[in-house]
Amino acid sequence: MGIAALLLFIRALGLTLPLWIVAGWSAAEAAIFFIVADVPISWIAVRSGTKAAMLAAVLAAIASVLGAAIVLFWAGRDPAGAAAAMERLPAIDGELIARAAKAYHQGPLAVLAGSFSGIPFKLFALEAAKGPDYQLLLIAPFVRLPRFLLNALVFGAVSHFLSRWLSVRGRLALLAAAWVVFYAFYFTPVPG
Repeated sequence: MGIAALLLFIRALGLTLPLWIVAGWSAAEAAIFFIVADVPISWIAVRSGTKAAMLAAVLAAIASVLGAAIVLFWAGRDPAGAAAAMERLPAIDGELIARAAKAYHQGPLAVLAGSFSGIPFKLFALEAAKGPDYQLLLIAPFVRLPRFLLNALVFGAVSHFLSRWLSVRGRLALLAAAWVVFYAFYFTPVPG
């Protein structure tokens, strides 16, 4: 009944397609995709408001379990291949993989902190596969949700504030520019 009620609520909001996009994006990002699910969540915050973005954040946190499960299965079968594939992703190197492994073994709070410090969630799943440790699938929504909710709240509030001066189209253009600038810096290699 709970899932059916959630689906009816999603349909009532008229956000079925955007929420499916967020869910798929979050699962893909937790597995191999390298653009965070915060991007579509922030788009929903600007386009449809904070409440809709908060719903998207919850859905993204739940969907990240699928991405983590894919990495656990993949890295459990081919650890070297999975690690090599992760290292080929933008802004991921052996040092970041080692940092994620260390944080993973410090417990769920360290994984939560990693969510805010730029450690991709997929790297925690890569480390969990060595066990294999399926606990990650249980904690995934809880360690991902705080950042997604913060994103929804911040972008929703900023969008609401800017609505005095900018149309939705103007705010979406500003959002797109902000994400382009963010990723331009994030993907730029830093010497040393």
